[in-house]
Amino acid sequence: MVSHVTIISMFIPILFSFLLFAGLILFYKKKTGIYIKPLIIGSIGFIVITQILEKVLHVVVLTNFPNYSDHPWLFGLYGGMAAGLFEELGRFILFTWILKKYLNFKGGISFGIGWGGIEAVVLMLTIMLPNIIFAYMINAGTFETALAGQVPSDQLPTLKETVLNQGASFYLLACVERFSAVFIQMALSLFVLSAVVKRKFVYVMYAILIHAAIDFPFAFYQTGHIKSLWILELYLAIIGVFSFVFIKKVEKSIH
Repeated sequence: MVSHVTIISMFIPILFSFLLFAGLILFYKKKTGIYIKPLIIGSIGFIVITQILEKVLHVVVLTNFPNYSDHPWLFGLYGGMAAGLFEELGRFILFTWILKKYLNFKGGISFGIGWGGIEAVVLMLTIMLPNIIFAYMINAGTFETALAGQVPSDQLPTLKETVLNQGASFYLLACVERFSAVFIQMALSLFVLSAVVKRKFVYVMYAILIHAAIDFPFAFYQTGHIKSLWILELYLAIIGVFSFVFIKKVEKSIH
């Protein structure tokens, strides 16, 4: 049985992601103002670039290299660089082609909130909702019958054990991760905006490498070579603090 506390903890990150997105909009609307167009373009851009285009690449690569978990260094390098290339080049294209009239801090922060805010919402929905459904299936005793034919039979026991063994803290940590990640996305958006404003494409290259470096260690958790999620969350929180400081500094340099 999956406890009621654990199930409730699955809902909390979903609620938190919506509140975080709305809270950032309200906070910066009062602090600096918000442009609606960059906010919407940032949100749509994240979905199209990462959830459609980048995922097509991942399907192709991981289908052809099913033993990726045996090579965490290569997997981390591929995953980090893929994310960096798609997201940072995507930001650069959107700022250059669609948001030419919004190349200031207000435009950059609006875009970053849209990108990072919708990322939090989309990821929490796609990660938590299946676990919530699985938890209810397990408690109702219909897990195996409901998923028969949809999930390979040899994977069902592992999936079930994963849902049963992950406690409330595992899901609640997602709130900490998303809080840090949204400021990282906002900082990277402003970094790429600086590249456009100053006409220095090398900054985009730096952003790609920074993004890749941030994502790289998570491959070791995904492949089972790092067991403690707390280490990665602390790592992300530290980068989140640096990102917040960067945002404050950029506010004075991009007008």
